[in-house]
Amino acid sequence: MEYLRDAEEFAKAARTMESPAVVIQNAFKAAEFALKAYASKLNRRIDSHADAKRIAYTISDEVGRGFTELLDLYSGSYRREDGERTSRAIELMGRIIDEVESRLTE
Repeated sequence: MEYLRDAEEFAKAARTMESPAVVIQNAFKAAEFALKAYASKLNRRIDSHADAKRIAYTISDEVGRGFTELLDLYSGSYRREDGERTSRAIELMGRIIDEVESRLTE
């Protein structure tokens, strides 16, 4: 599935970049592409961050809250509010991708 492959590429980039803003932005995009893969399974589309958030909450409240937090980190990255937030972004990205992958194999 192309969306999942894109998610994996963004995740790989997130884990190898040095700039905190780029790490967070790639982590967010990885999670969003993973959610697009899940939305496709449901015959739904993601055209906005709000759509992605709704799909995340259809998986579970935990995934929805995680995606919402990651979205906040993503928005903050443009204001250069990075610091320790990069490790949290990587953690959230990993949890969301793992959950989506497990749902796609059901």
